[in-house]
Amino acid sequence: MNTFDDCRPRIDNASIVLEAVSTRREESSVNSDGSTSASMTGVRVLSGRDAVAAQTSMLNDLCRRTGQEGAMHWLEYLLATPTAVKKIPTLVLLGLDAGLDPASATADNARGAVLLYEYKFAGRGTRVFATDDTTGQRTVIAPLNIRTQVAEEACRILVDKGALAAMISFEGRPRTGNTLENHIGLTPKCRLATRDRSVPRYLPLADTVEATLARMGKHTRRNLRYYRRRVETELGADFVPEVSMGREEFMALNRASTNPVDDALAAWRYDAIHRMPETMLAGMKARNGRWLSLIGGRRHMQVTEIDWQMNLAGLPRYSLSTAMRAYVLEHEVEMGTKRLAFTGGTPHPMRHFFVSEDAVDVVALRRSPGGWLLHKFARWLFPESNFLRDALLDGSLRWAER
Repeated sequence: MNTFDDCRPRIDNASIVLEAVSTRREESSVNSDGSTSASMTGVRVLSGRDAVAAQTSMLNDLCRRTGQEGAMHWLEYLLATPTAVKKIPTLVLLGLDAGLDPASATADNARGAVLLYEYKFAGRGTRVFATDDTTGQRTVIAPLNIRTQVAEEACRILVDKGALAAMISFEGRPRTGNTLENHIGLTPKCRLATRDRSVPRYLPLADTVEATLARMGKHTRRNLRYYRRRVETELGADFVPEVSMGREEFMALNRASTNPVDDALAAWRYDAIHRMPETMLAGMKARNGRWLSLIGGRRHMQVTEIDWQMNLAGLPRYSLSTAMRAYVLEHEVEMGTKRLAFTGGTPHPMRHFFVSEDAVDVVALRRSPGGWLLHKFARWLFPESNFLRDALLDGSLRWAER
């Protein structure tokens, strides 16, 4: 059976405003915790890569106003990832003035925004929406005190438009009195569930390497130092902070690595590094001139995000992954980086010393045979690594019925 994530449909760059909805106006009210629930009047749902990308400037401004600066800085890059182009980017803008053209919208006009991706099958939308961001950092852009309301309202709008399911994650734990259950009456067409998670987000970097390592366990510190010395002594390894290499050499190293990706993904990684600003490509090279390891990522506002690492196969005794990370740690500290993050997490033991932050998942299922079947057969419809599948199969989800 083909799964939603397995299909490889065409890239949809359509710039479409699907709907201008919500003529209802909710007056601002005071919650039991003293926070204010702002009006969500005026909703626009934008679909397609071009339509969403056109809102980059507005979204970055909104991020600065909501205390989430940097969350949408890499929007263009993220919309172009190989997983993203298999889906339809969907942006829900809430709190806009009635009749306002989204192309003219600014952060002054919006109360919040939600970025999701609609799964596609055989080139068509499936009416199943989910975040591609397990941390919730770049899904819901809104002040913390109304983030729950914005997530719930986006679920309601999508279900009203025919969605079978929507999964929205956002960072930060809402205060008592501003929980999803307080707004459950707004969603008569769907079942809603929530779960709270603690998400390992980043490794904090101190002003010196020694101070950074002191925050880690003894075993991790020892391995970082030991394997770096070994590659230097036995292989003559040297760290290259800014790698310059041709596409074919890059592709060849990928094929010779311990966990090679397919050529299409490797080519995208190479092109993205060279096309986007503020990217990084560092490496570790042996004395014979052969590349031992490459690591790629992005830098912004004293934060470095590692997207991938490739290590030459056939050298297990050198633990190239650990040696390379020892070099990267030292280099990033010297550059003044304060946070080192890894896209999708990392299996390396240093993950035990990451700073964890709160995240909330909101799952909406349409009250229909299609929604029921999606929930019932999620185990077989989605690949094992799929985040929505994980949520639908999670017995700890707290379902709230109308």
